[in-house]
Amino acid sequence: MTLQALENTGRCVAVSEPASPDAVGHRYRKYGDSPELRQLARDVIRWECRPYSTMQPLAYFIKINGPNALAVPFLK
Repeated sequence: MTLQALENTGRCVAVSEPASPDAVGHRYRKYGDSPELRQLARDVIRWECRPYSTMQPLAYFIKINGPNALAVPFLK
């Protein structure tokens, strides 16, 4: 798995299908675009890519599940 290889570098944080971006994708599919959804997407990414006290990551990789890939424009 690519994510596992990146995690082994000690400088990347890789998260596979976390629940919070999936919630954004589900809400987008159900209700469409809104200012609240855009704010939620920003907050979700800030949470998933929060600082670590034990390391200085060079990159964060978040794997989004397929059905919620529609929310990628909000999450990038």
